[in-house]
Amino acid sequence: MKESSNRKPRSLRVLFRLIALALVLCLLPAFAAAESAEEEAGEWVEFLLICNEGMNNDKGNAGNTLMVVSMNPEKGKIRLLMFTWDTFIEYEGYDVPQKLDMPYRNNGPEGAMKVFNANFGTNIQHYMSLNYLNLASMIDDYGGVDVDISRAERNALNGMVGSKKNQLLAQVDSGLLTQAMVDMLADEYYLTEFGPGTHLNGLQAVGYGWLQYDSVYNCCGREAKVIASMFENCSNTISKKIAFYTDASGFPEKLNGRRAVNLDNMTQSDYEFIRAQLAPIFQKSYNNLPEDVIRSITVSLARVAYEASRQGADIFDEDHVKFKVLPLEATQEYDIIAGAKGHIVDKEANSKAIREFLLQDDDN
Repeated sequence: MKESSNRKPRSLRVLFRLIALALVLCLLPAFAAAESAEEEAGEWVEFLLICNEGMNNDKGNAGNTLMVVSMNPEKGKIRLLMFTWDTFIEYEGYDVPQKLDMPYRNNGPEGAMKVFNANFGTNIQHYMSLNYLNLASMIDDYGGVDVDISRAERNALNGMVGSKKNQLLAQVDSGLLTQAMVDMLADEYYLTEFGPGTHLNGLQAVGYGWLQYDSVYNCCGREAKVIASMFENCSNTISKKIAFYTDASGFPEKLNGRRAVNLDNMTQSDYEFIRAQLAPIFQKSYNNLPEDVIRSITVSLARVAYEASRQGADIFDEDHVKFKVLPLEATQEYDIIAGAKGHIVDKEANSKAIREFLLQDDDN
């Protein structure tokens, strides 16, 4: 029986299948490259860090800190993306744009995260929220911070002492603090030194990071320096108790009483020991960090500690800790909406800037 005229001969069908197979094989490297790129981006773990000027951890008067923290446990890299609190955003339920700190005031970190994602096309799922006393206490747990501070910044910081003391006195009336504690905090807050590498205790560091006498933009830059320095001291604390090594570097020659931990073959016991050194970060914050994210944060700081020890130098530079202040309009003149000053932003341009900063190739 003859084949139908609209049916291809068997030899042609075989040929077409071979051609199709060849095309698939040619495309496999491209598919693999795309999958590799997705995995590379997936190595970064992100969470929203918010600090509150009030006494609560989960709601209230947002401070100047609204930061996207991104960490890479494989590379030991950290990125800090600060957003100025006076950024105007679209906020469901309001007829006119509101400032970026409004969602936190109303609905805490969950609300802030939801509105941030909606405005800037991000998909951040995790947060860490602290009041200013808990942030200060956390900084003290790791020995304070060292930052370059000018005479003008020192004077502005000391000028905050009186106003902060008055706020604390209100807590005495409510029974949350004692008069003795208020006096002690005010004394510790006062700073006499200034210049490169000035040491700040926890309350001084929080005050320094929230100085906005010159601009909100500069304030956010100061806060990024404080948070970066805190992470640096976290890593230094780890290095004092743990001698890290890798398969390539080999077992350390000198332990000096430290625990040896292979970053390429970390046991559960090793991980728990490292995490114990970082306990204040998770215990003093209100957060929704699942165990896998906590592990990524812990391993990221361990990698940073290893690199610092291996290089014998301070590696908290732009190669390891990068920070940026957004929105792009933050250095421009203020816009005014319903009598409030802030920045009307190009959401698409800022979304692109966020993606470029968080997903940029470290090797470029």
